[in-house]
Amino acid sequence: MPALLFGLVMVASPLHGADGGLTVMAPTVMLAPGHLVIETGVEPDSENRGIQVIAESSDFYRSSEIQLSGATAPRRNTFEFKDLPNGSYEIRATLLGSDGQARALVVRKLEVVSHVRY
Repeated sequence: MPALLFGLVMVASPLHGADGGLTVMAPTVMLAPGHLVIETGVEPDSENRGIQVIAESSDFYRSSEIQLSGATAPRRNTFEFKDLPNGSYEIRATLLGSDGQARALVVRKLEVVSHVRY
């Protein structure tokens, strides 16, 4: 059973934003205290100006934002949030345009658990 949990912890799948310009790789289950690593992918576009990632539960909130330099920005960016306590989280990644508005949004669910349930 531990091998199965390890497989669940490592599962990550891309999701696409509304306009297809944003992808997110992140786990769906992890052991507490969680060390969450989120990788975003962005299609080059002159309007891209930033990415904001938020991890939020009923008792926890953490966010990070980076600036993008349009079409010359890196396609991949990594965000890390350490020491996430137990809980059900919503992970939101938002691609921001030159007007400061959201160009794409990806929402994921994450469960941080204290032990393996058999």
